[in-house]
Amino acid sequence: MDKLTQITTFVRVVEHGGFSAAARDLQVAPSVVTTQIQALEQQLGVRLLNRNTRSVKPTEVGEAYYERCLDLLKRLEVADDYVQSMQAAPRGVLRLNVALPLIDLVTPVITAYTAQHPEVSVRMITTGRDLDLIEEQFDLAVRHRMPSSGSLIVRKLAEFCFVVCASPKYFATRPMPEKPSDLVDHNCLIYTDSGVGDRWPLFNTDDAVLVHGNFSSNSTFALRDAAESGQGIVVLPQFVAADSLKSGRLIPILEQYTTTTRPVAIVYPHRGLAPTKTTVFVDMLKRHIPKALAAVSCPVLAVPAAPQPALRDGADAVSEARSILVDASADNARRDGVDGQPPANARPGRRNRGNGAEAPRG
Repeated sequence: MDKLTQITTFVRVVEHGGFSAAARDLQVAPSVVTTQIQALEQQLGVRLLNRNTRSVKPTEVGEAYYERCLDLLKRLEVADDYVQSMQAAPRGVLRLNVALPLIDLVTPVITAYTAQHPEVSVRMITTGRDLDLIEEQFDLAVRHRMPSSGSLIVRKLAEFCFVVCASPKYFATRPMPEKPSDLVDHNCLIYTDSGVGDRWPLFNTDDAVLVHGNFSSNSTFALRDAAESGQGIVVLPQFVAADSLKSGRLIPILEQYTTTTRPVAIVYPHRGLAPTKTTVFVDMLKRHIPKALAAVSCPVLAVPAAPQPALRDGADAVSEARSILVDASADNARRDGVDGQPPANARPGRRNRGNGAEAPRG
């Protein structure tokens, strides 16, 4: 007797709470359900279900077996869907989480994605904190740091650098800092979701600089606007400050001291094969974000990658995307030299001595 059929029958009996209901769902005779459950219990040598005249409930062992069988059937369903989707366009709802500073990098991809694939919609939630992607049912996240959880699939797309800057109006009545330690005498605008509070460990000096100021926020855009108004000095990702620097609304300072970089990474749950809606979107992110960051003046930016052909619908798009969704264990092990490691241009020993805390994330 087919073991998979027995497992499917067992799961349906537990879900429906009875043999007859399971038989109706499976469109077989109740006697077939009884035979399959008995055969399964005999093979395992354990009772899986407690039966009486009114209900059928799993035993303690049966409950544990049910959870594992349910996971197995879901994986098989995903595998079937994946094969079938090889010739299908993305469809459904893509649940996306994006770190707040990365909004402007991701939204152009969403626009192109939904235009090319009208059968899919995107639900984007922006947060400063890291989320449990499985618990909160996200298909994908775009973050500005590598997560520590080994259960996630992580792919670094590019790197960005930081700039310390302020408005010329701010320096109209104040001296410009010449070294990081001079910041203690200035009003500093603080990004609250950096994980380091009022310590700025982004300089290539031995110690993080303890700063203070009268405005803090988890929005890099609010901090940028406050800096433009002359309120204080701010640390921003280069791509967030680019237009303000170009127009002269902000001017960079301490450039010779700021060499820290951060990754832009895509993160998704390790739940087996990813659906087409995810693989195609990941492929578009992979091609757009390095180009967008490379267009911003910064010493170290995009991760070198092989040239990518234009995105196509259907099977061709999926084929292109599959290459970035394999070998997850290697990605987790490598972290592309970023997770827990100092940047390539960092001074030796800087991470251990001065950067014990996480660098500001914009």
